[in-house]
Amino acid sequence: LITNADVAMYKAKGSGKARFMWFNKEMLADTKRKVLISTRLSSALEKNAFYLVYQAKVDGEQNITGFETLLRWHDEELGHVSPAEFIPVAEQNDKISSISMWIVKRLEIEAPRLIETFGSQLVISVNLSPQDLNSEKLTQFILKRMRENKLPATNLEIEITETAFMNNFNIANSFFSSIKHYGCQLALDDFGTGYSSLSYLTKFDIDTLKIDRSFVSNIGVSKQSELITKTIIKMAKSLDFSVCADGVETHEHAAFLLPKGCQSLQ
Repeated sequence: LITNADVAMYKAKGSGKARFMWFNKEMLADTKRKVLISTRLSSALEKNAFYLVYQAKVDGEQNITGFETLLRWHDEELGHVSPAEFIPVAEQNDKISSISMWIVKRLEIEAPRLIETFGSQLVISVNLSPQDLNSEKLTQFILKRMRENKLPATNLEIEITETAFMNNFNIANSFFSSIKHYGCQLALDDFGTGYSSLSYLTKFDIDTLKIDRSFVSNIGVSKQSELITKTIIKMAKSLDFSVCADGVETHEHAAFLLPKGCQSLQ
């Protein structure tokens, strides 16, 4: 009874504040799956069950200018596990930085192949979580690999969300100053969905502002989203930031974004 009540409580907390939920068997199944994911994460790292895929970024002429690195996991028992499932579990269990370190090691192998295929100007993006910024072991590992030229720093871009940056302001700025010293670029991801405080943009030495897909997907649907998107592009250009729109899926999206000055479509 207590276990089931606990499961229902966390489900209610995860759905927002000031609410209650009745326990049901589906909740228990969900909890059991999370426990199983948690127990198999370490094994996945040891057995290299993770792999990387790359989502292209193109310019107005549809030339590939970069890729975002995306992590995928196929487990022997669980099958394909979505990042939406295992990333939150990894963050809760302090395994996210170990996974990020695995990604960095794989990039050392795979990034040179991509650069050779698509050209020396290619920019490969990788995401860091808030916990990654607090992991001195991980940040020092990344800097060491850049210093030793094992990571192609001038072809790399670190992506971080507004929320992650604001929650780790001082630590983040110190780390970002260091990576930019080696030529690594910096992108602010999911712009418009977090704090969206204009004042900190002047304190944050970023190269690229990424417009969140929630605005892009509403192009042609919501005038408000279109207005916000247009305003973000105009503001970014005035601050001399590059602009990348995430979640561009249609010609209509591209036809709206490119004339406004959006340089990169993902």
